Amino acid sequence: MKRSIFIVLLAFLAACTNQTQTEQQASEQEEKTVAAEEKEAGGIVKLEAETNDNGSASVNISETEKAEEPERNKEVAFLFNQGTTAYNQGDFAAGVEFFEQIVQQDPENRKAYYNLGLGYSKLDRFAPSIQAFNKAIEIEPKDSLSLQSRGRVYYMMGNYQKCLEDYDRVLKLNPNNSVYWYNTGTAKGALKLYRQAKNDFDKAIELDDGYADAYFNRGLAHYYLGMMHEACVDWRKAHSLGHYEAEKAIRSYCESPE
Repeated sequence: MKRSIFIVLLAFLAACTNQTQTEQQASEQEEKTVAAEEKEAGGIVKLEAETNDNGSASVNISETEKAEEPERNKEVAFLFNQGTTAYNQGDFAAGVEFFEQIVQQDPENRKAYYNLGLGYSKLDRFAPSIQAFNKAIEIEPKDSLSLQSRGRVYYMMGNYQKCLEDYDRVLKLNPNNSVYWYNTGTAKGALKLYRQAKNDFDKAIELDDGYADAYFNRGLAHYYLGMMHEACVDWRKAHSLGHYEAEKAIRSYCESPE
């Protein structure tokens, strides 16, 4: 057997950008980083993100949602602006303090709970992050941003089943989002449900046939299913789309990079 292939595992966070987006725009994206682990860990792949025009991965700080009209509550609007500014500058500790103040004043403010959960997750404070997302979802059960973000935190905590439950709910709300199918496949791969993971990657590729990471991760699913020819086909396709990890897999397990 050749050397163990390095598996790209889930990692949710990326370098912060100063880009802010609407709730609708943010719901179309995920966050991205790369971490490596040996095959023996039994994991598969990573959660993927769409990228900015310059090709770099983006943290969706609106994912930080903006306050409602300032006339409604000028103090809350001011705190929102301060909090989102802090997040955009990468100062999540300061941003969290502003959103904590908001929920104290306005305990039914779903957007503040969402942003609070996001900030806690950036600080690796997973338990309070989950609690904040729980509150946002309690206020609005169809809050896809909070559902997907809570799912990411569950994955980071190693609770893949809970992660899957959240992503299943997100897919019901938006079944035509290739990233959501990809992420669901990622969680199933972590649970060693490789055939189910492959089916989800199939769907992601059906929705976006240029999705390099989906080809790479489907190749890993094929690999674990003992389907080496199919794995190499996928890795070569991923490589042709610029996936740098695919070249390592090709060199270790396929005849040539092609």
